[in-house]
Amino acid sequence: MSNSPSKKQGLIHKIRELRLECIDIDEHYDVIKDIGSGDYGKVMLAVHRQTGTEVALKAVPKVTTPLRDFLVEFHYSYFLSPHHVILDTYDVAFETREHYCFAQEVAPLGDLWQAVERTGGFGMDERDVKIVVQQISSALEFLHDKELVHRDVRAENILIFSPDFSRVKLTDFGLTRRAGTLVKKRTRSLPTCPPEIWETVHLEGYHVECGSDVWQLAMLIFALLRARFPWEKADITDPRFNDFSEWQKRKTTRTPKEFRKFTPRLLRMYRRMMEIKPSKRYPVTEVRKYFKDRWMMQRSPRNTMANKYNPPALEIERDDQLLKPCATVTRSLSCSNVFSQSPRMSELRKSKDDNATSTLGRQFLSPI
Repeated sequence: MSNSPSKKQGLIHKIRELRLECIDIDEHYDVIKDIGSGDYGKVMLAVHRQTGTEVALKAVPKVTTPLRDFLVEFHYSYFLSPHHVILDTYDVAFETREHYCFAQEVAPLGDLWQAVERTGGFGMDERDVKIVVQQISSALEFLHDKELVHRDVRAENILIFSPDFSRVKLTDFGLTRRAGTLVKKRTRSLPTCPPEIWETVHLEGYHVECGSDVWQLAMLIFALLRARFPWEKADITDPRFNDFSEWQKRKTTRTPKEFRKFTPRLLRMYRRMMEIKPSKRYPVTEVRKYFKDRWMMQRSPRNTMANKYNPPALEIERDDQLLKPCATVTRSLSCSNVFSQSPRMSELRKSKDDNATSTLGRQFLSPI
């Protein structure tokens, strides 16, 4: 049928209503340590007792997280993970007395902000930044093509799988919603948030827009290159943001102080991707035009590739190349049942390489 692709596309917006199995986590897992924590809850490194499989368990507290919000995050995390720049989420979700939990693959090298901190304030090498941004922009394009907005693109939500940054993955879809959705502001604003979010007061409603991800991607580039943010808040009460806003609106020709180490080409990208009005921002694909350009006017002393400005070897691939088909998933959401069918981590991870199924690379499960 001619309309079947659109029907399949629409399936991703249908959130599964699931009955979660309530378990004692210590009976099924050996929890090794906490590997992340924040306002959302925590992530634990754990080993499944029956199979010896190592997983990352994301646990969100019931007292602050409605079940519906948990199911939305689990749904998008799972059905977006066929894209190879999105963290693998397994069809394993359950609840304990205090938390809702689901299982994901383990990132062996931590997150991108930890890598930035290891530079001692110099920022990452320009070439490495381009390799990362090529991958993350492809993941965001994948989301936007499905009318989804991540809404929390930052270095802490990008996990590293190879020391040379040739394999990183986007994670944390707790704020992901369909473009156009009316949401209420419930979380605190971060320096990475665009001005329209800063202007919104607590519990005020606003509509989700893809332009939010575009702004955050541009902020990510700044943070990786400079090892800091250009301002504390994207509001005119912040002098540094106000300087940027005046420059962006062309009320002054003076380049903002925090941006003076960038080349004219990168400044052009910032003008387009960081328009104050979200409706005027260019799409996330705009960043592709600048990968072959020099980004920094000066290089830090630590850089051993100061005279090399060739584009990264990583090729920009289209979504149909980035999607790796995966194995058909089990209907069971019991942690013991799921892992007993997949006794090796390698079998779980090869889910992106075996047996094509649907457009999303996953078979949708019927609501329980």
